[in-house]
Amino acid sequence: MNLRSMVIAPAALLAAVALVGCTGGDQPDAVDEAPEKVIEVQDQPGSVEGYVGASDDAEVTSCDMQDGALRVTGTVTNPEAAPQEYRIYVSALDAGDTVGLVQVDVPEVADSETWSTEIPYDGTDLECVLRVERFSAE
Repeated sequence: MNLRSMVIAPAALLAAVALVGCTGGDQPDAVDEAPEKVIEVQDQPGSVEGYVGASDDAEVTSCDMQDGALRVTGTVTNPEAAPQEYRIYVSALDAGDTVGLVQVDVPEVADSETWSTEIPYDGTDLECVLRVERFSAE
């Protein structure tokens, strides 16, 4: 190894280390803090004995952001002759990720009832998805 190689190689290594050590030194690491997920469920889905999946009985009429919360309203229509209870689980999805889940109980529905809830989650382009359970009101 000649003298020139012995001087250039360590100098190049020293320069590379100095450049790596200087990059981004005075800027803090960016932390993207996502809002906390909201879960307000009192009863485990499917926990009512004799429930029937009833997604066809319920409809979302609005799913809109207002004042930092997702406000959801809808209707539930009972196809049975006897009054029925409904338990609706409203999920808020953000790009397919569940960011909120709340339970809405609609008691003694003889024909049709309106229901509403809000999910205190501040997001954009959220989608509302329902899981609906129907069971006897007796």
